[in-house]
Amino acid sequence: MRQRPERQRVRALKALLKDEGVRALLVTRREDVRWMTGFTGSAGSVLVAAGRPCLITDFRYQTQAALQTSGIAIEIQKKDFPSALKAAAGRLGAATIWFDESSLTIDALRKLRKQPLALRGHRDLVGELRQQKDREEIKAITKAVRRAEESFRELKHYIRPGAREQDLALMLEFLMRGKGAKKAAFDSIIASGRNGAMPHAGVTNRRIRQGDLVTFDFGAEADGYYSDMTRTYCIGKPTPRQRQIHDLVRTAQEAAIALASPGVSCKAVDAAARDIIGRAGHSGHFGHGTGHGIGLMVHEAPSLSPLSTHTLDIGMVFTVEPGVYVPGWGGVRIEDMLLMTPGGPKVLTSLPREIDGLKQV
Repeated sequence: MRQRPERQRVRALKALLKDEGVRALLVTRREDVRWMTGFTGSAGSVLVAAGRPCLITDFRYQTQAALQTSGIAIEIQKKDFPSALKAAAGRLGAATIWFDESSLTIDALRKLRKQPLALRGHRDLVGELRQQKDREEIKAITKAVRRAEESFRELKHYIRPGAREQDLALMLEFLMRGKGAKKAAFDSIIASGRNGAMPHAGVTNRRIRQGDLVTFDFGAEADGYYSDMTRTYCIGKPTPRQRQIHDLVRTAQEAAIALASPGVSCKAVDAAARDIIGRAGHSGHFGHGTGHGIGLMVHEAPSLSPLSTHTLDIGMVFTVEPGVYVPGWGGVRIEDMLLMTPGGPKVLTSLPREIDGLKQV
């Protein structure tokens, strides 16, 4: 019988805790809790110490917690979370509890400090482990990619002059849900014409016109994991300037992907794309990071940006998405998802990257 992946993850976390000198860790980020236990409820924290981890939740999730977890003790809070944590800590012999400073709110920390518990802040150790995906996670992410791409291929038949951005976004989500996604990974971006100059443009009621560049940024869900991809296509024959900027972004993306390999800094991968765009005179038109990790969250570690401190490693799934955004004109972004393997990056996304690629979809 195949062992649940959550048990292997708990073992990996306990080994990391031992290396860090952490005897008891409070895990509060929802995605970290799910990764460790399989529990998907909206209210749940896990205390990891000696023995079995303890999931703390409330009455609403009593049955759900028992169904979704295995090898985990369950503490149903009778009064409030601080008192339930105190009880669980007492049973586990946890005198000092470390917590993730990036996810525990100031208000929650204030309430916990009213209990006679010794609390110490720490970085997100579970998040560090989550950067490297296991076989089950890669399977779910690949399914999310497939759902999104298959849906876009069907959406192609509705992309024409006169179609409204908001109608296409609604149709795309409908198609992804029809293929099994519980939801879109995020609010889809369909930015046509000048709207493309906004990297995170909201969809509008603007009608697509012949000759427009249209940026499509979208993703689907599968088993709690997400996909995220972007293509910029021209509706009709592209102008020389449209083709020039699109080629520039594609060249920058290819350079970043070519550099990516295990042990390479994410900052260097970002620079590979950013330098090409800068030398072409568009440094002021590329203001976001070149990529980000993706999994249970659409944006998670590692970060590919000028400020990144991460290094690429085997098992990481991340995006590479340079762009050029010219106010009053429009923009181009091309985004693919990559899985880092021992031999280098494997591109998980497959939609055509060419400016006229809509014909090939």
